[in-house]
Amino acid sequence: MSFRDNLQYLRATHSMTQEQLAMLLGVSRQSVTKWEAERSYPEMDKLLKMCQIFDCSLDDLVQGDLTVQAPTAAAKAKARAMRESAGGPPQDVCGYDEHMRRFSLQLALGCFSIVMGSALFCCIAGLGELWGNANLEALGMIPLFVGIGVGVGLLVIASFQHVEFQRSHPFLEDFYTAEDRRIAQQQFVWYLVGGLICIFAGVTVCVYFDNAPDVQQQVAASVLIGAVAVGAALIVRGSIMLGRLNIAGYNDAREQAIAESDLGKALAYEDTAALRTMYSDQQIRDLLGMPDASEEEVARARARLERRRRKSQLTGGLCGVIMVVATIVGLVMLLVPGYRSPMFWMAWVIGGLLCAVASIVVQTFVKDQPSE
Repeated sequence: MSFRDNLQYLRATHSMTQEQLAMLLGVSRQSVTKWEAERSYPEMDKLLKMCQIFDCSLDDLVQGDLTVQAPTAAAKAKARAMRESAGGPPQDVCGYDEHMRRFSLQLALGCFSIVMGSALFCCIAGLGELWGNANLEALGMIPLFVGIGVGVGLLVIASFQHVEFQRSHPFLEDFYTAEDRRIAQQQFVWYLVGGLICIFAGVTVCVYFDNAPDVQQQVAASVLIGAVAVGAALIVRGSIMLGRLNIAGYNDAREQAIAESDLGKALAYEDTAALRTMYSDQQIRDLLGMPDASEEEVARARARLERRRRKSQLTGGLCGVIMVVATIVGLVMLLVPGYRSPMFWMAWVIGGLLCAVASIVVQTFVKDQPSE
C-alpha cells in the first residue's frame, strides 16, 4: 500500500478536507494535492505531524496498509477537534506569532549590541584620554568587539531560524483578528515614539556639549550613540511586530519557493535554462497555485521568477559593497590616528541610507515583468 492511499484513506475516515489538513500542517492545499497525486513527498516534520493528527506510526503511514485498520475512538476525537479548529476561526497552528516575536527580539538585541559596543568604546576611550591613561583607551576595544560579536551572532542565528521557518511553513492562513491589528498598531506607535525620543535626547546632549573640550564632546558622542542604540532597537522591534501581521505578504512569497528550496539554492547562480531543465511546467503551476495556467502564463511566470531572483542578487550585491566601504571608513575614523572623529558612527548611517537608495532604484528601474 502506498503513502498516497494511506493519506487519502485517513482523510476520508476522519472527514477532513485537503484545506483543513493543509492548515494543520502549515502548507498550501496544492502541497496536499501533490502528495496525493504522488508528484511530491512531504518532509519528515510533516510526516511526524500527520502521525500525531491521525494517531498512527510513521512506518504504518509510509509503508503499511492503514486501509484495513479502523481508526480508534481517540483518534477520531482528536481529529474532530483539530478539524473543527481548522474549520472554525483560523488559529496559529504553526507557532508563527511566537516565532516572529522571538525573531523581532533577536534582531532588536543584535542591533542594540552592535551600536552599544561602539558607544562604550567611545566613552571609555574618552575617559582614558581625559585621565591620560592609554591602557584605558585600549580596554575600550573589548566592549567594541564583544558588542559586534554578540550582535552579529544574534542577527545570523535569527536569520537562519527565520529562513528555516519559512522553508517549513511556506503557506499560512491569516489568523489575526481586527483587535490584534489594532493592538499591534498602538504598540508600534509607542515603540516608534519611544525610539525617536531616545534618539532626540542623545542629539540634545551632543548639541549641548558642542562647544565643550574635545574629550567632553567624545563622551557626549558616546551618549548619543547609546541613545541611538536604544532607539534603533525599539524601532526595529516595533516594525517587525507590526509587519508580522502581513500574512498576505508572507504568502505572496510562494513564487520564490523554488529559489528558497534546496535545489533552488544549488542553482542560485545558474541561468534560466538550468531552472527550466530542473522544474517542469506542472511544478511551476503548482508552486504558483495556478493549476490551469497556460503555457504562455507558465513561461512568463518562470521569467518573472528569474528576474526577481536576479534583482534580489543585484540589490544584495550593491548593499554588500556599500556596507563594506562604510565599515572601512568607520573603522578608519575610529582607530587611525589623524583621522579619528567622534562622528565615526555616521559612516554606517550613511551606508544604510545609500543601501535604501540602491534598493529603491533597483526596485523602480528593474522590472519583475519581462517585456513583451
